[in-house]
Amino acid sequence: MLQVKRLLCLGLILTLLTCESDSNDFTPDLGGTGTAGSLAKFTIVDDNLMVLKSDEIIQYAIETGGGLSKVRTLQFFNSNLETIFPYANNVLVGSNNGVHFLAFDSQGILELISTYSHLTACDPVVALNGIAYSTLRNSDCRFNSIEVLDIIDISDIENPQVVKSYESEAPYGLTINGENLFVCERGGLAMYDVSDPQNIILKGFMDFADELPLDVIHSRGSLILRTDNAIYNMSYTSSGVFTIQAQIQ
Repeated sequence: MLQVKRLLCLGLILTLLTCESDSNDFTPDLGGTGTAGSLAKFTIVDDNLMVLKSDEIIQYAIETGGGLSKVRTLQFFNSNLETIFPYANNVLVGSNNGVHFLAFDSQGILELISTYSHLTACDPVVALNGIAYSTLRNSDCRFNSIEVLDIIDISDIENPQVVKSYESEAPYGLTINGENLFVCERGGLAMYDVSDPQNIILKGFMDFADELPLDVIHSRGSLILRTDNAIYNMSYTSSGVFTIQAQIQ
């Protein structure tokens, strides 16, 4: 079944890459099959495949042998869905006007549980240990809004509460590992200590003068960073020092 899931994701990547895109459409990562990027357009939770399509989420059941059967379509009016991220048995969806929190009911059907609304902006999201992290960016989003990093308490997923908002500049994707949050922002990669959500601390920053970091994935103690020009395999220290180990263009 795992091999089937990987093949399905590869097929979706090839399909999505041939579709018309705008400034918010990035190459999706293998969400749900490992460590997902925060700009993924689809994900897998157990034997369910969820795909974003403009203002709707389409849920498919992955059948034995690799077949797909459509379970349902969730429509989100007046909301442009941008990113999807698996969290435990929940699904977090970032949109241009909020973060939607979804869960599966007793029949395995995906349902909307709650929504955290904000001013219109691009909105990647990741989560860990009852806390969601979301960046809001207005550049290249055709909107006029603030740019911040929101920290949201989702311990009660039916009632998400903002812990604190931090100013940012041109933030894109992000990833979380333990107490370390990595954010593509300010034309580089930042590392924050988020052990205290009320007082996060910048531990390190690497500038990419001629490139724009778009998304980052934490995997096996390393970081995979995607820019508009290349992909980097990077290491980092606990004090926030980044080192480029390999580069693919």
